[in-house]
Amino acid sequence: MKTYTKLTPEQKEANKLARKEARKEAKKLAKIEAEKNQKRVKSLHLSIEWKKSRMWGNNPHLTARAVHYDGTQTYFNSTASGYGYDKESEVIAHAFNELLKYKLYELDATKEQPYGIRCGDYKGYSGGIGANCYYNIAEAIGGKFERVATGKTYDAYIYTDNQ
Repeated sequence: MKTYTKLTPEQKEANKLARKEARKEAKKLAKIEAEKNQKRVKSLHLSIEWKKSRMWGNNPHLTARAVHYDGTQTYFNSTASGYGYDKESEVIAHAFNELLKYKLYELDATKEQPYGIRCGDYKGYSGGIGANCYYNIAEAIGGKFERVATGKTYDAYIYTDNQ
């Protein structure tokens, strides 16, 4: 016959906190694994339309099309609004974080990276830093970033992987 010992309220609370921490850690590891296993991008086509907003001036509306090495394509949309930062680089960062985050896990974390790359506990590309920073960022992750079109209300960029 099994005997059970009754847990004190403190022990119950400690067990509850331990389970919560374990779930949090498992979720974090699953997210990292998903980022590492993103589909490899051959090229990323970024199209930015500038639309007027009554409140925030001109806002970028990005449409990104990623062409993968297996021939498939992925689409992504983003927008930014507000004042006091570079909105164009913000939407570019959204696309890079959504489609190219796996590249950050391939970087040598001991080497200094260009402005706009975060390689610490939280990996990612920074927005609001100026679109010109993405030329150096692309080079650091093994690609080429170039502006292919510009107009009064339109900008287009292409990131090409050098693999």
